Amino acid sequence: MKNSKKLKEFIFNGLLLDDTLDKLEDSGISVREGQKLKGVSRIQETDFSPRIIHNATKMSSVFTVFFCLENAVRELIQERLAERYGPTWWTDKIPNKIKNSVEKLKDKEKFNRYHAQRSAINIGYTFFGELCQIIINNWDDFSDLFPDQHWINSRFNDLEMSRNIIMHTGILPEIEIERIESICRDWIRQVG
Repeated sequence: MKNSKKLKEFIFNGLLLDDTLDKLEDSGISVREGQKLKGVSRIQETDFSPRIIHNATKMSSVFTVFFCLENAVRELIQERLAERYGPTWWTDKIPNKIKNSVEKLKDKEKFNRYHAQRSAINIGYTFFGELCQIIINNWDDFSDLFPDQHWINSRFNDLEMSRNIIMHTGILPEIEIERIESICRDWIRQVG
């Protein structure tokens, strides 16, 4: 009887822990390293050819790298400029051409209210190449992080060419995937 009660407590505590870990994962806090993410479960893989499914699975890991890197760059820009210039950093430090581009995207969204917003903040509307322009235009604020402007410009140019292929459902050869991984490692070593 005593052992049965302990076993029930153990199982119950395990279920509570599992539920808590699920909630942390759902909120974006990774606590289960190496656990595979679920694919889109509402679509039957059998509806597509094995070749399409294979290529999609292969490119999904590359997409993940782009998603992480692009959003890390946005966070870096936002944190660095907000820290140095306060809440008006977007108005004061972003080139007008980029601000106008962002406003056009936001205006377009206003007409499609049924659809989810791209972002709650302006920098979430910037394109990948514009992030490099923001850094170079504010070089005094970022020069301590990068060797020189050529270093960041060349890497962004290479990444953007690969990114455009992925975002238009293209397939990257292994040599391009290795280049993306190498640039991503460079970025992490350089910026932290």
